[in-house]
Amino acid sequence: MKLFQRAFFLAEAENGTRALARFTVRWMKAHGIPGSNSLWTLKRPEVRAPIAVQPVCAFLHGFVGIFLVLNFSSVRAVAAETNAAASLTDGWKQISFKYEIQHPYDLKTADRYDFDATNNIHHFWVYFTDKPHASPPNKTTARTEMRLETFSQGEHMFDGDVYICPGTFACIGQVFDAAHGPIQMIIAHPDGKVTVRDHELVMTNAIGRWWNLKMTNDPKDGGKIKIYADNVLVGTYNSRGPRDYYFKCGVYSRKGSDRSEARYRNIKMWVKQDQ
Repeated sequence: MKLFQRAFFLAEAENGTRALARFTVRWMKAHGIPGSNSLWTLKRPEVRAPIAVQPVCAFLHGFVGIFLVLNFSSVRAVAAETNAAASLTDGWKQISFKYEIQHPYDLKTADRYDFDATNNIHHFWVYFTDKPHASPPNKTTARTEMRLETFSQGEHMFDGDVYICPGTFACIGQVFDAAHGPIQMIIAHPDGKVTVRDHELVMTNAIGRWWNLKMTNDPKDGGKIKIYADNVLVGTYNSRGPRDYYFKCGVYSRKGSDRSEARYRNIKMWVKQDQ
C-alpha cells in the first residue's frame, strides 16, 4: 500500500501525470485494493530531490499498460465468443417452447429439481439408486431431465449453458427419436471429459465451469444432427428422416454413478428460418 501511495504522490507531482494518478485511484477502488479512498485525503509528503520521480512514474505507466493489455485481451476474448454465438444463430429464429420435468416417480419435482427465475437457472440432480421416472414395469435408469416439446418439421436447435458438478457421471443432453429412443447422447464423465455417447470427445475439463452446448436436428430426409461445444462444431451425425423428435437436458444417471448434478441456464430453442 505504501508503494502505491508514494507512487501516487510522485505521479501527481510529475507534470502531465495527474490524470494517471486519478486513474490509479479508480483502478484500486474497482479492484478492492485497501487505501484507495484515502489517497486524496492523506497529506502529501514533500518530494525530496534524492527520490527519482521518473522511475516511479515509469513504473506506474508500465503497471497501467500491463493492466490495459490484459483487460483489453479479455474484452477481445468475450467479443470473439459473442460473435461466434451470433454467427451460429444467423438464419435461425428463436421460438418459445414448452417442457416437462421428468424425475423419480415416487418423489416430488422439488425433491430433484428447482428453477431460479432470477438467474434463469434450472438445477437438476439425481442418485443412481433413485427410481425411474415412471412406475413399474418401467425399468429405465434414474433421471431428472427436462423433456422439451416434440417437433417433426423444420431444423431445430437446442441452446443452453451447462454447469456440471463434481462427481457427475450422467447423460446431460439428448437428441431423441420419440418412437425409438435417443439418437445421440452427451455424456459427462467424472474425470471432466464430455463425450458423444462413449466415443467422440466433446471437451475436457468441463466440470465446475459454465460452457455452452448446442444440439441441432434436421428431420428431413438426409437430415443431420450437429453438436457444438462453446460454439465449435464437435460432431455431425445422421438423423433418422421424417418423424417426431425432441431434445432433453439434465442428468440421466449412468451405471456406476452415485449422485449426478448439473445446472442449465439461458435455455433457448431455435428453428431455421428458411424451413
